[in-house]
Amino acid sequence: MKTMIKTIPALACALLLVGGHAGAQEQAVSDDLPVCQLDPRDSGKLAVEPCRPAPPVQPRRSVPQVIGRMPAQPAPPVVPMAPLPPSPAVPMPRAPQPIGACDTGGCRDAAGARYNGAGNATLDANGRICHRNGAFIQCF
Repeated sequence: MKTMIKTIPALACALLLVGGHAGAQEQAVSDDLPVCQLDPRDSGKLAVEPCRPAPPVQPRRSVPQVIGRMPAQPAPPVVPMAPLPPSPAVPMPRAPQPIGACDTGGCRDAAGARYNGAGNATLDANGRICHRNGAFIQCF
């Protein structure tokens, strides 16, 4: 166990030295490589691999970033609105009424009120839409 503890730092140092040497070799090899160019027949591939990136055309210069404030927006003018007239009260639908008798022009309920129309959609005497469901009719 003691020898393993002594050899671990020695191995770490050796790896660092070898890694530094490999980095220097990599730099020398990348200088010998051609500049990367696209294959003229297939633009999705490189003409020669491996290759090195092209050097910059001009050196980049630093530019300070300026972020300006947004201009102040004036508040929109307040337009006075006239109050809306009160809406008419919407009557609530009545409870379904039992149907007394029907003919080709419509039906009558048990109280004798007439519902004009054929099928399930009829109109009452006030012009409201009524729906017939079996033996009952309800107006909305």
